[in-house]
Amino acid sequence: MALNKYMHPRNKYKNNPPDFATLAKKYPDFAQYVTYNKSETRGFINFKDPEAMRCLTCTLLKEDFGLEVEIPNDRLIPTLPLRLNYIHWIEDLLQGMGEGTKGAGDSGKVTGIDIGAGACCIYPLLGCTLNGWNFLATEVDPTSYTYAVNNVSRNSKQDNITVKHVQRDEGLLKVLDEDESYFDFCMCNPPFYANDMEAQGLLPDRGPERPLPSSISTASEAERVASGGEVGHVGRIIEESLQLQKKIGFYTSMLGKKSSLKPLKEMLKKNGIENFACTEFCQGRTMRWGIVWTFYQNCTLPTSPLQKKKSKPPIKTVVPEKYLQHLMKDAAQTGGMQNTRVQLVSSAIKQMLGELQVPFQECAPASPDLGISLTLTPTENTWIHNRKRRRQKSREGKEGQKPAEQPLMLQFDTVEQKEPMAEHPTPNMDEEKMEHDGSHVGEGGMSVKGEDGDSKKMDTSDGAANGGTSPGKRGASEVLGSEELLFKACLSISMIDTGIIMEMAWLEGKDKDGMNQLVCYLKSQFNKV
Repeated sequence: MALNKYMHPRNKYKNNPPDFATLAKKYPDFAQYVTYNKSETRGFINFKDPEAMRCLTCTLLKEDFGLEVEIPNDRLIPTLPLRLNYIHWIEDLLQGMGEGTKGAGDSGKVTGIDIGAGACCIYPLLGCTLNGWNFLATEVDPTSYTYAVNNVSRNSKQDNITVKHVQRDEGLLKVLDEDESYFDFCMCNPPFYANDMEAQGLLPDRGPERPLPSSISTASEAERVASGGEVGHVGRIIEESLQLQKKIGFYTSMLGKKSSLKPLKEMLKKNGIENFACTEFCQGRTMRWGIVWTFYQNCTLPTSPLQKKKSKPPIKTVVPEKYLQHLMKDAAQTGGMQNTRVQLVSSAIKQMLGELQVPFQECAPASPDLGISLTLTPTENTWIHNRKRRRQKSREGKEGQKPAEQPLMLQFDTVEQKEPMAEHPTPNMDEEKMEHDGSHVGEGGMSVKGEDGDSKKMDTSDGAANGGTSPGKRGASEVLGSEELLFKACLSISMIDTGIIMEMAWLEGKDKDGMNQLVCYLKSQFNKV
């Protein structure tokens, strides 16, 4: 039950798991699958027994929601707590929709689309029962379609839920071709796998740290396999949404693999869809992921519970006394002794950043003598192979060739002169590893700007300590306007009792390794004198 604490806060099973012993006393059909501890006060079921799982879902739907359903033996058995997480997430999304998002002629009744309702028709039945929503539910499989229609009729929900049989190649465009209605949302639990070998576990699709499934799957081929797997399935919904646009308030899907998030987010960005977000659905030892996007810019997409990152302390480095003496000696020779030790170190670090072409912006300090803070916004890793470039430049000099003049950070108008650098690969995280940094949540959308919303210039000169800037230097918002941000970090230099300390604190981005490498590079420069 390690992940239950991350269940949606309104999920009724979060702090109140089903009592199998009590249910067994009330429902004889369920009792046959329950075993007990020695005192017979606590019941257990075998989650790898499909009959027990089927009976559990039917029993919980009847006990907690007053719903009676029939699920065939060879079709997917929905786990109720996980489905509730999705429904509650949809509720949160609806709360963030602005007043101007409803389509013309909308009746005010929330209406959603369930793509692939399944035999149980679980999402429409839960959404209708809990919130009074209307649904258009589509289903490809003839057997699942028949069961879904019967389950809707069995619970007298025909006026709220319409189940439509569609062909496998029919998407939203075909389904909504002659329907002028506005839909508040669409939802989908797509087939996770691209082929039978992957579905049967014959291809590696989980990391070594990820445990084997604790429950059984009875899903049919249509429920397990789709062309391109879940990325291909959701990708087709993204493509159709480009044409449907605001006919649907927001588009959502559940995902079975964390690795599917990255290509789908890249697809959204590539197609200019800026307002999107991701979340997690947790139950027991199972985690699933959710993705949402919308063409409405006036709605706020909620963040997930796992977005709240554990604050990690900044990386601290004490500037060596030998390096300080070196700077002071140079300052004495150049007439710069009026600068404080903090200002000397700050000027040296700014010079290093300029040589590396790392854009930065200086925050106005309370006291430049005691501390200076820089916000770094690099768009490429120029420090990992810096030694190799210096050796090449030295060889060219020895051969009598005039080395090509490298543009400093003040010359960003000649970006095409920069030497392309190999990006440092970011290691993949295991799909269910719990050390989330929140990078996959709440993304998309807004370009990052300075505090006043404008592009700010930056400076490497000592005068910047007083808030001055130099022409030609790019601020963070200018950088992000044309290039993808590697990371955003705060570098500070301050005075302590034992000397000068440099701190690097992560703010956001995608390459934490790159930030750590930059710290190592700066430390190596301190130790060279």
